[in-house]
This record gives sequence, C-alpha cells and structure tokens, in this order.
Amino acid sequence: MSVTDWDLMLLVKMNQEWTHPVLDRVMASLSAVEAWFPLFGLVLLVAVWKGGVRARWMLVCVALALAVGDGVVSNSLKKAVGRVRPRDAMEGLVVRDLGKASPPTMRLFVPLVVKPSRVLGEERGKSFPSSHTVNLFAVATVVGCFYRGWGMVGFVLAGAVAWSRVYCGAHWPSDLPASMALGVGTGILVVWGVGRVRRVVGKAEE
Repeated sequence: MSVTDWDLMLLVKMNQEWTHPVLDRVMASLSAVEAWFPLFGLVLLVAVWKGGVRARWMLVCVALALAVGDGVVSNSLKKAVGRVRPRDAMEGLVVRDLGKASPPTMRLFVPLVVKPSRVLGEERGKSFPSSHTVNLFAVATVVGCFYRGWGMVGFVLAGAVAWSRVYCGAHWPSDLPASMALGVGTGILVVWGVGRVRRVVGKAEE
C-alpha cells in the first residue's frame, strides 16, 4: 500500500498538530491495551456471574471474534501486505509510548516515553491492518449485537484506540478505515455463525 499525499498530511496533523500534553498520556495509555487486561478480566467475570445465558453466549462470540480477527485476519494480512509503520519509515514523527513495567498494568503509572521516530531501513512491516482496531471493532460489534447500548460505548472506545495508534506514530491514517471494516465484518460473521449453530443444535434437540 503506497502513501498518498492526504495520508501523509493527516498523519502529520494527528501526530504533531492536533496534540496536547494531557492527550499524550491518554493516547499512549489507550494504545497500551495489554495494560488494561486485568480490567477486562474483571468485566468478564462480572458478565459470567451476573449476565446469565445471554452474556455467556456473547463472551463465546467475543472469544471467537478475537481468535479470528487477530489470529487469522490481522496476522495473514500483515504478512501479505508488509506495510512499514510510519514511525519506522520516516523521520520527524513523535513516537509516544508508556514506559516498560512488570506486570504490564503498572505501565499506566510509569513516566511517558516521548521520542523522535527513526528510519529502520526495513522493507516490510506490520502496519496494515491495525490489530488493535480490528480486534476492538470486532468486540464492539459482538457486544452491540447482544447489548445495543454497551455496543455504542464499545465503538466509542474502539474509535479512540484507533485514533491513538496514529497519534502515537504506530499506524498510517489510511490503515484505520479498512481495519474498522474488517473488525465489524468479523464480529458480524461470528455472531451470525454462532447463531446459526445454536439454531441447528436447538432443532436437533427438539
């Protein structure tokens, strides 16, 4: 995938102009999805405990959507396309990230790391698609199919994380629309497929 003039212009605006010191921290925190795993785990436990059969089927669909979206769709396309990340392809960008810590959740409490980008000289990379975007839009779609209100919250969060990936220099703006579509498509297909299996099994048991 080539870089167009509008792609480069939008990248510079999102990474260098539409910024603020407070946003630097917020966006880097949103990008560090692994730091939020304990919170996700807590939500999962509450859903299993309080949500009943409906919530449990939703979680089955979420797990399948993540397996398909991340393990199949994202990984396959990254290898096939090999698009280099902007922070590795050009100089002059601002790379924002949370400092390293163990366990990963502690990254939310360590100093922010801000540094200039540098060209690595690699011919292939992992910029397209954005796995963060594919995965979170797939999850938001699944949640929305079961709980419309929470699904809307999920889409807002997924959109913020997608923006953060460009803000932090990890993705080109043009990576996002297709990644969003892939996530939504994956979520819809998984919910449809699981629903189909449930109907077939239900008829077989009658």
